[in-house]
Amino acid sequence: ELFGSGVQHIAFATDDLLKTVARLEANGVRLLSIPDNYYDDLAAKTDLSAEQIAALQEHNVLYDRDGDAEYLQVYTEAFDQRFFFEIVERRGYRGYGAANAPVRLAAQATASTAALP
Repeated sequence: ELFGSGVQHIAFATDDLLKTVARLEANGVRLLSIPDNYYDDLAAKTDLSAEQIAALQEHNVLYDRDGDAEYLQVYTEAFDQRFFFEIVERRGYRGYGAANAPVRLAAQATASTAALP
């Protein structure tokens, strides 16, 4: 069973997600890989610039917007196929990025399957 009952993750907030992610990656933290088609879809449905999309994609950052509020989130790879960290940046956003949950779950399932012997 993927994940299951119990504590599955801990979330941390930051004021600059891209800077935080760069530090994590520089220290060897492995982030959950988000498929390229997510960023193709993001480019098609938002007015983010190509440079903004590229920065998000480079660091596997998920993005959501509600009006003028923005939400950026990234996940670590699961430890022992169970526990992971989430790091978020809220730019006035009050939700939890529910639109990105299916993307995260699919990426975690893919990563979990790839880790099997």
